[in-house]
Amino acid sequence: MSLAELIDQPESRQQEPPQPLTGKVLLLGNDDRVLLAVARGLGRNGISVDVGWCDANSPALKSHYVNAFHSLAPYTADDDGWLDALHGLVKRHHYDLVIPCNDFAVVPLQLEREKLDPDTHWYLINDDAFQVAFDKAKTSELAAELGINLPRECEITAENLERGFNDRKFTLVDRRPLRFPVFVKPRSSITACDVANKRAARHVETPDQLAEVLIHEFPDDGVLIQESFSGEGIGVEVLAHQGRILMQLQHRRLRETIDGGSTYRETISEIPELTQATAKLVQRLNYTGVGMFEFRYNRETGGWVFLEINARFWGSLPLAIAAKANFPFALYELLVKGKTNFYTNHTTGVRCRNLIKDLRAFRHQKASEFELEKLLFGKDHLDFYAPDDWRPQVATLMEFARSLLGKVTRRIETSV
Repeated sequence: MSLAELIDQPESRQQEPPQPLTGKVLLLGNDDRVLLAVARGLGRNGISVDVGWCDANSPALKSHYVNAFHSLAPYTADDDGWLDALHGLVKRHHYDLVIPCNDFAVVPLQLEREKLDPDTHWYLINDDAFQVAFDKAKTSELAAELGINLPRECEITAENLERGFNDRKFTLVDRRPLRFPVFVKPRSSITACDVANKRAARHVETPDQLAEVLIHEFPDDGVLIQESFSGEGIGVEVLAHQGRILMQLQHRRLRETIDGGSTYRETISEIPELTQATAKLVQRLNYTGVGMFEFRYNRETGGWVFLEINARFWGSLPLAIAAKANFPFALYELLVKGKTNFYTNHTTGVRCRNLIKDLRAFRHQKASEFELEKLLFGKDHLDFYAPDDWRPQVATLMEFARSLLGKVTRRIETSV
């Protein structure tokens, strides 16, 4: 149960004596980076961390700050066996808080919130915020209503698709044609009927490519097509309570993947326009919790657009932890202890990279020897490595080595 929901309970409910704190949190999710960053953020402050709903071989489980891993039945929409197992686990361990850490865990708990044990403290956002933030078309509608800059975009529904796009012409509401390249984004990254598979955005260069994607990969709930905007990716990371931002950090992407992700990032000084846009959205959604609001910003022109909301912990969270912006522990203190005053003057110029993914990005971008040397021997922070918690990085390197060895072996076998 969220803090906002507790506040809305009848007076008699609020006056019940609080349960004693155990200093224990259960994390749910299958994103290694996020699980690890949240575990470190909590563990370094004396919180015991258990993990469930992730791969038993996850490198995050090698962390010094993960106390235990619990194997739990996966979510299924038509059977509550997963819920019974989850309830049994939280009853046995008396967790202060249960935190879903990525979409794989967030969506089931949000959809089934009415079935969740009311005596357990679940981290959930309010349902209106969930409905908007987890639907890119609704997110854009709200941003437009608030006067927030958006890229030129259009929504394609199943009805549109039935009418056909054989002429390979795609127009916006203002009747102007799309300018390529564009990003094709499913309205939701995952669905209740298939939470295990994330639907990624697609970068498309031409109208013919777009038509092929729409014909062969079209999801039932439609897609949002956004034109590319010239600028760098900016993330505005926040902790909010009842529509008010309590803690904020901004970062920029130094290197991006073709599907819109990033492998290398840096904390930056606040860009006021992006702060203001984020505050409008947070206030309108009456948002309580953590989130990362994505923008693109052109430093030469000062132009910017809002892209989407990550209404949960975000993939670049290790950078925030490295910059001393401990969002996981701040969330714990907000929801469990009611604290609303947080230190916000975090370190700028801190850089953090995902070593394995950045190595792959270097390979595709044909980086110079100097850049490669900086990647391998520089002093930047790494998503999986920390001086006090080095085993997760070793695990990722070993898995990378096994993957390379497997590819070499298959090539040898094929050539023989």
